[in-house]
Amino acid sequence: MMAADDMRCIRVSSRESLAPRGGQSPVRCGSSVRIRRVVLVISELRPGGAERVVAHLARALPDHGVRPLVICLQQKGALGEELEAAGVSVTALGSMRGYDFRAGIRLGHELRRFRPDVINVHDRSSLPYVVLANRISGRRPVVFSAHGLLMQDERPRLRDRLAARDVQQVTAVSRPAAREYARLLGWRGAVEIIDNGVPPVERSEALRRELRSSLGVPDGTFVFLSVGNIKPEKGFEDLLAATSVMAGQVDRCSFLVLIVGGAADREYHRMLIERQQNLALNGAVRFLGFRSEMQALYSAADGFVLCSRKEGLPMVLLEAMSAGLPVIATEVGAVPDVIRSGWDGLLVPPASPGRLAASMERLLSDAELRGRLGDKAGRRVRDEYSIEGMTSRYLATYEQCFIHKGKPRVVSHGEGRRI
Repeated sequence: MMAADDMRCIRVSSRESLAPRGGQSPVRCGSSVRIRRVVLVISELRPGGAERVVAHLARALPDHGVRPLVICLQQKGALGEELEAAGVSVTALGSMRGYDFRAGIRLGHELRRFRPDVINVHDRSSLPYVVLANRISGRRPVVFSAHGLLMQDERPRLRDRLAARDVQQVTAVSRPAAREYARLLGWRGAVEIIDNGVPPVERSEALRRELRSSLGVPDGTFVFLSVGNIKPEKGFEDLLAATSVMAGQVDRCSFLVLIVGGAADREYHRMLIERQQNLALNGAVRFLGFRSEMQALYSAADGFVLCSRKEGLPMVLLEAMSAGLPVIATEVGAVPDVIRSGWDGLLVPPASPGRLAASMERLLSDAELRGRLGDKAGRRVRDEYSIEGMTSRYLATYEQCFIHKGKPRVVSHGEGRRI
C-alpha cells in the first residue's frame, strides 16, 4: 500500500474536458498544436492489451496531425505487421537479450533521425534503453505508461529506478497499476490515469453462424467466451472449477466454454489441460489457442467471462461490452470502475469459482437479464471508452510534457480528480 501522500499523486483525466468535439479536432494547448511527432516504444507488438493500446494510438494519431513512429526493441510481431500494412512506420531493433547496449545505440540513432517531440514508453523492460538512447541523441520528454499489474514477487530494480529519473510523466490504465508502478519506479510525481479505449465491435449474424458451424457448436448451445493469454494471473483454473460446478447442476449439453489465447506460460497451460481432463470437462470447455478473428468470436458468443486474478484495464472486456455481450468479470484492477454490477455486467470476487458458477448459471437461465446487461454495456463502452477519447487524453499529456520540458509534473490543488 502507498502512503497517504503518495495516493494524492494519482489523478484521473476528465473524459469530458479532454475529448475533442466532433471527433477530428486535435488536442490544443493555447492557440496552436505543438506536438508533431511521437515515438511509441514497446518490446514487441505481439497480441496483448498494452500492445493493442500502442496499435490503436499509432493508427489514431495521424487524424490529429501527429506523425507516429513505433519502435519495437525485439521484433515487430503480428500487430506490427498489421500497422505497417495500414501505413504506420514500425521499426524493429531485433534485440533478443538483456543488457543489450547496442540496442540502446540503435534506438538513439532512430530517435536522432525521427526527431520526436515526445517519447512514450509502454513497457518497463524498454525504459532503460529509451533513457540511454534519449541521453545520447538529445533529450526529449519521456512518458512512461503502465498497463497490466505486476506479479506478486516483483521487487524494485535499481536500473528501473535510475531510468525513472529521466521520466517526465507516468500514466496508468488503472489506480492499482498506478500504485504498483509508482512503488516500483520510486515515482513521487503525478500519475495520470488514462482509460483504455477500443473501436466499436459490431456483431454479425453471418459470422456467428459461420464460426459456430466450423466449431461444431449446435444452434441452441449457450457459448461463454473467455479471452486472454494463457498465464497464471488470468485465473483460468477458476473458470474450469466454475464450469465443473455448473456441469453438475445444469445440462452440460446446454452450454460450452470457449477459452481463446496463446500459451504465454506453457507450464501453466499444461496444468490447465490436465485439470480439464481430471474434471471431465473435455465436452464443456474447449481451448482454441490464439485466434485473430475476434469479431467472429464475439458474434458467436452469448456471454463473456473475465476470470482474472490480476488486471489493469482489460481490452477484451471493453471489446466484449462494446459488442453488446453480457459480461461476468472479477473485481480486479479497473474492472469495478467499468462495470456497475447488476447494471451493465456482473461482478464476482477473484478466485471464487462458486460465485463465478452462480453468475454463469444466472446468465444462462435469464434471457431478459442478458439482453439488459448487454445493451447497457454496449452503450457505456461506446460513450466512455472510445479510441478517440483515449487518444485525446494521451495527446493532452504529451502536450503538457512538451510545454514543460524537463520538469516532472506534480499534483496541484484543483488539478484533475485525485484519489
